[in-house]
Amino acid sequence: MALGSEPAPALKGIDVTSTPVLERAAVQAVAETLLDDYASAAGQGSDPGPAILAALVTGRERPPDDSAAGRAMAAWLRGSRAPLTHPGLFGGGAAARMFALRIASGTWPMLAGPAAKLRARLVEYVAAPRWRTTGVGWEDYDLIVGPAGVLLAFAADPDATAAERAPLTSRLALLCADPELSGLRVGRYEGEKLRGWNFGRVNLGVAHGLPGIVAALRAAAEADGLDEEQDGLLRRLSARLVAEAYVDGRNVITWPFGTTRPDGHRAPKGDGRRQAWCYGCPGNAWTLWEAARVLGDGDLAAFALEAARSFVAAYDDDLYLDGLGLCHGAAGLMTVFDAFARHAGLPEAARLAEHLTDRLMDGLDDPRALAGTGWSLLEGAPGVLSALLTRSGGDRRWLATMALS
Repeated sequence: MALGSEPAPALKGIDVTSTPVLERAAVQAVAETLLDDYASAAGQGSDPGPAILAALVTGRERPPDDSAAGRAMAAWLRGSRAPLTHPGLFGGGAAARMFALRIASGTWPMLAGPAAKLRARLVEYVAAPRWRTTGVGWEDYDLIVGPAGVLLAFAADPDATAAERAPLTSRLALLCADPELSGLRVGRYEGEKLRGWNFGRVNLGVAHGLPGIVAALRAAAEADGLDEEQDGLLRRLSARLVAEAYVDGRNVITWPFGTTRPDGHRAPKGDGRRQAWCYGCPGNAWTLWEAARVLGDGDLAAFALEAARSFVAAYDDDLYLDGLGLCHGAAGLMTVFDAFARHAGLPEAARLAEHLTDRLMDGLDDPRALAGTGWSLLEGAPGVLSALLTRSGGDRRWLATMALS
């Protein structure tokens, strides 16, 4: 899989000699317009997106109550009285609401109390969880609606303790106990049009699979200190991810969507569009880089960087861009490769992040179309605008929801 020491080839369709100028004022203006629309439509409190965007727009200084951010936050809080639908980190989850309240409390300090109360409820829940241990579905382990996401939220919370995280780390370790990871083989969704391919497999995407568990365990180890048991588990799971990688037809080191089933049926491969944060090379390469950093594993770090470079070398807007959002679009790719540039010092990643920033800025020319993507952090306008504001120097704490920094 060695790529050699030659310079990475020019990115298709990208002028790497120009550095985009991120116009924060333009992003701010679009964000305020959409927050105003959100407030006028009475908002929804089920997703962390609007609250995180409102906090990023304002910074640490509380805005007037009649400002776009102030009105949007009030609308989100009214909507957040709706019943919680799951404990997870996105959508209508308790961890999602807790995380958003904690981020927003930096601007609106009175929200720290509700965040603490919700964390206490979550602590009580995870101490005696109802998650399955056999025939699992995504909600039983994943980063979006399951315990991996709750663990990420707890690991990012300075007020959460190691004892409060322990049931979650134990839960994930239990599912990964045997070498074949049989506890992670999905036992649901058989016959479903969209999710049916998961049945009988271990999912290999960050959002719904093994990489999300690695990311959550890495975050917990970083928060609590890496003990011998955690070290062994992280090394074993990371090695399994490396073993599942392959080189596709474009010479990208990437991953299938899931493992081979016990009957020998192979999972779909990610040779096409779905190379993003949620599936394929970008998110998995970053997950392994972060695991390598915590483990002090130089070989694992080198593999992660090799994978990231392979994606950049093959990058093509027409093939890989799938909308603007964080989960599988340009904003997610930009945040991943911005992180590689910032923390791994990867110059190829910096060039790609700059290019994707330009593409996202172009998308602001039609704010109504951006608003039409919805108010989900992962898939809608809040994620796009939050990514751009953060790229221009905004608060980075919210990136912990995606196991980024």
